[in-house]
Amino acid sequence: MSFLNMMKQDYHLDDNQALTLKTDLKNLETFFDENFEDTPSFFQTFYNKFEKTIAPYGFTEGDAKQAEALVASLYSQGKFRILMSYIISAFYQSGGSSEIFADTYTQMQNHH
Repeated sequence: MSFLNMMKQDYHLDDNQALTLKTDLKNLETFFDENFEDTPSFFQTFYNKFEKTIAPYGFTEGDAKQAEALVASLYSQGKFRILMSYIISAFYQSGGSSEIFADTYTQMQNHH
């Protein structure tokens, strides 16, 4: 299923919302690539940027459990696999519960 169709079907976004989210996610990946630091503060900042990116689409900031299905869906999309691995790593590196994103994290480990 294409990104656009998945966002429309699973998350009830319209075309414009889905395309904006796609652009925002690509920008988030660019931010990571251009600003990476192996520090807890960077990981926290990056994960917070992810939460702010998805918040306009019905996701509550600070509720990683709610974002879990979206992260899994985007990971399965292939083109967002690297970004989702960044997001999960940032979540864990900034003190997030290892129970959140556990299934997707297992998939990440199996792909390496």
